[in-house]
Amino acid sequence: MASEHLLTVTGTVFIRERIAVPPGAVATVKLVDTEGEVLAATAIDAPGVPAEFVLTADPTLVAAPDALLIWAMLRTEVGVWGTTDLVPVEGDSTAVMLTKIDE
Repeated sequence: MASEHLLTVTGTVFIRERIAVPPGAVATVKLVDTEGEVLAATAIDAPGVPAEFVLTADPTLVAAPDALLIWAMLRTEVGVWGTTDLVPVEGDSTAVMLTKIDE
């Protein structure tokens, strides 16, 4: 399938805290519909934040392209950050604020 026939969602994950992200950090990002169906996912090395992501999905699987959501998590040696609510996809690039998750 040619890339012009794919639905592409780009964005950035970031955290509020001003810390150095240790080596080995991994960000997991999922594109979901309003029913919670995962349409695309990626895991990226995140040597620092903000970290950019790109997700591609088959548009024939997307019932409501204007109602897509992002779920994300950042795992590091010093903690885990994630989305507490699904984040609506907005415009050309979606900013996803992650919150510290208590372990």
